[in-house]
Amino acid sequence: MSIKNQVPRIVLVDDDELMLKSLYRHFNISMEGADILTFSSPKQFIESLDTLTSIDILVSDYLMPAINGVELINIVRRRYPQVLTVLLTGDTTGKVLCKSSISATFIVAKPFRREEFDDVITAFYRLCELPLSESIKQALNETFIQNELPILLSRIEDIDLDFNKLEAMLEQEVLIQAKLFHLCNSAYVGLSTKQYSLSTAIKTLGVDLVSAIIVSACYHNMVAARYNIVNCEQLSDINFRKVKLLKELVQKRRDSSVDTERIVFIQSLLFLGELGSEIVQLITENQCHSPGGCYTEKLHIALYTATLIGYESAITDELYALIEALETGTSDSNTTTLLLLTDTITNKEVNQGVIDMFCDQKGLDWLELFYELRSKYFS
Repeated sequence: MSIKNQVPRIVLVDDDELMLKSLYRHFNISMEGADILTFSSPKQFIESLDTLTSIDILVSDYLMPAINGVELINIVRRRYPQVLTVLLTGDTTGKVLCKSSISATFIVAKPFRREEFDDVITAFYRLCELPLSESIKQALNETFIQNELPILLSRIEDIDLDFNKLEAMLEQEVLIQAKLFHLCNSAYVGLSTKQYSLSTAIKTLGVDLVSAIIVSACYHNMVAARYNIVNCEQLSDINFRKVKLLKELVQKRRDSSVDTERIVFIQSLLFLGELGSEIVQLITENQCHSPGGCYTEKLHIALYTATLIGYESAITDELYALIEALETGTSDSNTTTLLLLTDTITNKEVNQGVIDMFCDQKGLDWLELFYELRSKYFS
């Protein structure tokens, strides 16, 4: 994709003048021509808000007089929901990170390394290039971003969760427990007796599947609170079946280049695209005429939302790779191929196109396995 000729407006807020000058120099070099504004106090910046028609990137220190960086970010996001936010902090304790990860798109530790801002710049240009209208972006922002994400959801971003951490995390999450028990006792699992122990449910479903379910449940609840999408539960069920199919496919392929937990987590994030597409149809009252166009728009929505929510670049890079693979017709990643193959399963035209593009003669052995699992989960 080519970088659009868009002049970004960058706001830097830090009470440390040396840090402010260092930040200015970096962005001035990295984003030549950018409109860069600097403020040495949050109060000074807030007093200037009414004069600013837009902000694309906000970089704020965490610990400042009168108001901290998290509070400042929340103020700015209510006015400019599409802003990419960066929190600078010298305190990287769990308490600070947990609180700030809900608000900030990126968290950068002091002293910062210049390459840490490369992700910010890449994210900005990627978002600029996504062909989503302002009305669509606004609807997505109001649903997924302006509402503070549950702390639970922000912690699930750590895809290396172990069993004990996950169980402790879910002890007070009654609604998610109910979802886990429902799935654990469903025909998917086929247990001989009903189980209502959280420990048993997690062990039965597995940590990565439980993590995927939590992500889906959180997004489902956010959408349900704002829109009356009649097929929301059905979409959630389809997403879970995709996750199950993908996990089994990866395990049976025994491909060391594919990280099972990561690929399952990314598949659960694609549920963002499904829900976002439903929101888009509601607000625009337009139906996609091309199956390929509908699916590409879903990926655009997933990447846009995941980026602004603040998922790490390793995750958003995977979503971006899906878009690039479809646009170029090439993929050098087994993870990308498997995700596209599984996620397009309910879109037969696109699914066949993925098979034709990425599944050559060398892959016929596991392609047969895919057909078998497709019949199992999507009969």
